[in-house]
Amino acid sequence: MRKQRWSVFKATKKVLVTPSAHSFAYGVSINGEPLGRHNIPLAVQGEQQTILIRDLPEGSLGRDHLDVKVIARSCTGQHSEAEAVRIPLRRMSSPIGGAINDTGEPAKADASISRVSVIPVADKYDIEGQPVGDLPEGYRHRNSTFNGERIRLSAAAGEVISFQMLLRGERTVSLELALDSLQPRVDWFEAVYVSAHGRRIPDPLLPVGDSITLTPDQDSTIVADIYVPFDAKPGMQRGTVQVSDGRVIPIEIEILPFAIPRAASFFCEMNGYGLPDSVEQYEALQQIAYDHRVHVNILHYSHHTAAPGAHKTNLDMRMRSGRRMDNRRYDDIEPRAKHAYWDDFATAFGPYLDGSLFENGHRGPIPAPGFYLSFHESWPLNCRAYYNGDADAYRAFEATPEYADTYVNVLSDFVELAQSRGWNDTGFQIYFNNKGSREELTKAPWILDEPASYWDYRALRYYGGLTDVGRERESSQWTPGVKIDFRIDISRPEFCRGQLDGRDDLWVVSASAFEKYRRLLTDRADRDGLRVWVYGSANHVHQSNRDIQAWSLDAWSGGATGVVPWQTINKDGQALVEADQFGLFIFDQGDQGIPEIRHSMRLKAFRDAQQLIEYLNLLQARKGWTRTQRSAFVQQFVGLAATVVQTHEADAGTSQYPGVKATEWDRLRQATANLLRE
Repeated sequence: MRKQRWSVFKATKKVLVTPSAHSFAYGVSINGEPLGRHNIPLAVQGEQQTILIRDLPEGSLGRDHLDVKVIARSCTGQHSEAEAVRIPLRRMSSPIGGAINDTGEPAKADASISRVSVIPVADKYDIEGQPVGDLPEGYRHRNSTFNGERIRLSAAAGEVISFQMLLRGERTVSLELALDSLQPRVDWFEAVYVSAHGRRIPDPLLPVGDSITLTPDQDSTIVADIYVPFDAKPGMQRGTVQVSDGRVIPIEIEILPFAIPRAASFFCEMNGYGLPDSVEQYEALQQIAYDHRVHVNILHYSHHTAAPGAHKTNLDMRMRSGRRMDNRRYDDIEPRAKHAYWDDFATAFGPYLDGSLFENGHRGPIPAPGFYLSFHESWPLNCRAYYNGDADAYRAFEATPEYADTYVNVLSDFVELAQSRGWNDTGFQIYFNNKGSREELTKAPWILDEPASYWDYRALRYYGGLTDVGRERESSQWTPGVKIDFRIDISRPEFCRGQLDGRDDLWVVSASAFEKYRRLLTDRADRDGLRVWVYGSANHVHQSNRDIQAWSLDAWSGGATGVVPWQTINKDGQALVEADQFGLFIFDQGDQGIPEIRHSMRLKAFRDAQQLIEYLNLLQARKGWTRTQRSAFVQQFVGLAATVVQTHEADAGTSQYPGVKATEWDRLRQATANLLRE
């Protein structure tokens, strides 16, 4: 075979190749070891092709050059002579450049304030005073937040900063935080110790009333949230935290010379199933989520919706008027209908969708970042009434075109409604959650959530195409358009087989798939404009909450723009007694028999992670870094080596990061903030 025509682009480490006649495939080695096949395309005659020099063999690491050899193979096994080139390597200069001011070790105090410890909000001690996770000796009094004598914090304008006080005493006390000139909102919570893995560990938080009863031999864990105003001026704020028994803890808060955005640029979506009883409870959930820069997204239909006449959705919350939503009328859609009944939907959800629910909130009116619409294979019409049994969705409804027409018509009707209501910045999602088979007549004919086969992926492409037509039919006539993502939850991206190529959908990928197939996903994102979120589970209560921070940072470093803990709501209140991995929001029976919504300390770890990522996004924009460069910056501080633990094959997985240290996280935040000062 003849030699290939090729050239090397050293800055981006890629080889451009034009194949000769009869070329079928390429063989590429780096310093004598084969390059991963996922970087090498099949030969296409007459086209210049790119071979990416990345994900290098282990033996190539640590050298000052790459010896690249490329051969072409024919389909009969013949191969060309090797073309070779040497690519010099330059180590990326450190972007830190004076970004850290010290060794990262906490200052050591000569003495501590009596029976007071202060620690970062992401760490915790059990009821016996033992650390949860790997914390240094003496950490209760020497850490990035407390040096034994004073509390030290820093914050961007608009940031919410927190600390934990571990208090002991012999009486009932009250707390007060006062600063020189700043008067921020301060929320106080007391943690509840719950049974967790043979220990009692703080997790649920209850609002602090007028007083707290202290005991001499056990910590009362108190959490303070300080809402720094968006118009706060840079500089040092000094003040005190006063305990009414006479103890005074000095506090310093440095307001940094930049602000984080009001709306999140990295999304933490708290997934749930089954709407609460009332709109008031739904809004209470969203208020807590809003205060933590996250959002709650609740699915409101079940797997068993496919049979003719089956109940399609569960939109029946009690509205502010006392009347329940008319779910029957909402689901009563005739074939080829052009309109649906949206009145109760708009009344119940409108203030959340347009953000007016948060008009007086810390960040102002932020429209819902994520919201499941009802559209799925059996809404507007029950799927099985029109399905002919074919495995191919493109042929399955050929004799009943009214099925597809109704889907498109009603979606187009919703787009018109959303535009008329000004819901243009709301993150609507169309999500096919159901798992079924052709034999289960009450369910979908395909596995549409976590698809497993070629036909499942092909069905998603079919429904994605219908969604495209419905959401674009009206939006082309309006400016700006309504944002509706076609969302696909995927645990087996390797089985896609090209069925979703060319689509710029929202993929929510399992934690295990993100670890195993990260390159496949980032390549798809780069090629098609695909957006990727990562779903999994929050850490167990008996594990360090730093895992939440590391999971979020790992997802961002890998190119994802969000994380989704797949279950987050405890509805029976048991999480106030027994540890619940999924109980980030907890329904508690209130004094008047009306449920109160509590939340977990772990929600604050999500907020800390989200706010640090806002810092990093600001820094990346300022420096013009690529995804690789931003990841390299993070890796200089935090080693994000994940172990994804699954209890069974279908488990979403819990990402654990045993190597992540609290001091590493603190150094990364400090370095990022200092670079943003420049």
